[in-house]
Amino acid sequence: MAKIVTDKNKITELFGRQVAAVFPSRERAEEILGAGKQLTFYLGIDPTGPDIHLGHTTNLLVLKKLAGLGHKIILLIGDFTAQTGDPTDKDATRRTLTAEEVKTNSKTYLKQVTKILPKGLFTVRYNSQWLGKLTFDEVRKLTRRITVQQTITRDMFQKRLAGNKPITVEEFLYPLMQGYDSVAMAVDGEIGGTDQTFNMLMGRDLVKNILGKEKIVITTKLLEDPQTKKKLMNKSEGRYISLNDSPPEMFGKTMALPDNAILPVFSYVTELPDQKIAEIERRLNGGENPKTLKEELAYELVKIYHGEKAAGQAQAEFKKVFSEGQLPSALAEFKISNGSMSIVTLLEKWLKISASAAKRLIDQNGVKVNDQVVSGWDREIKPGDVVKAGPRRFVRVV
Repeated sequence: MAKIVTDKNKITELFGRQVAAVFPSRERAEEILGAGKQLTFYLGIDPTGPDIHLGHTTNLLVLKKLAGLGHKIILLIGDFTAQTGDPTDKDATRRTLTAEEVKTNSKTYLKQVTKILPKGLFTVRYNSQWLGKLTFDEVRKLTRRITVQQTITRDMFQKRLAGNKPITVEEFLYPLMQGYDSVAMAVDGEIGGTDQTFNMLMGRDLVKNILGKEKIVITTKLLEDPQTKKKLMNKSEGRYISLNDSPPEMFGKTMALPDNAILPVFSYVTELPDQKIAEIERRLNGGENPKTLKEELAYELVKIYHGEKAAGQAQAEFKKVFSEGQLPSALAEFKISNGSMSIVTLLEKWLKISASAAKRLIDQNGVKVNDQVVSGWDREIKPGDVVKAGPRRFVRVV
């Protein structure tokens, strides 16, 4: 068994700039952590898409600190709950995923997680192992432990009711499913964003009622725009920086973030010392060009996930393409079988988008061929043409 660290200063460091709140209280959590007993904490991720993004890393960094204190860590893949989809922050019922879609999405998760949590520091569980085996009688008995009044108070359910939008019973049961995960694994604590507070406290109640013990809940700050309060990473909208992104993609996407994102991203998803974060804040408040700081952020993120050499190359490539207007050093190729192809069809096949989405991109002057803006849907593309879609995607037609 790993040595349990009970040093008060080390435990205090756990509740650093990423942590928003602790239940039942920070003082009680510090007391439990300082008792010298090895505890089990977990993070649950529903594989509703193939990527883990920067918004998830806040939780992973807290788990890394807990592992450093000697505690057991579980990464729970919500392969059962993902088929329902968490209704949190959703103003409409989500599309139901099949078991096969969920399985495909989760294949890349472990490779991405180990970029922060090294192998050996955590175990992996899948909640289909218990949720998929519950009988209807067992579910019926579980539902006795929560009330309609308790669940209907959730903000997004209230918004749906006010807007006369449907709420399925399946969505209504999602917090109970997530809460039961804590019981099935008999954990001592759970980590998750503040948007998961309701679900995690449901698990805390169930652990107390069924197992007769206390569960610590640590909520982490969401990666969001400080002014608009919108999430900076959004899987549903396809707007996020993935841990799987190539160095140039990661650098370019970081440079495309709003200026308001600089401090939250530096603060929540890097391990830079607090003094460095304070220095960045002073520079921002002092009127320094945000582009300079954003470039430093992009370099730091690429360095974390791909190494310093790749960060330097991505920075040089970004300047070459976006400051000097040159083509990328390495161009992806798209092969066509006939002599030509319409720009709409090429965008569909290359970007894997619908024809209507391709046409919208063209109408918004977001497509160039050989550095010339495409103005019509009927433009024919031939081998040798270089197509640019949006600010960062290039391809050479062969």
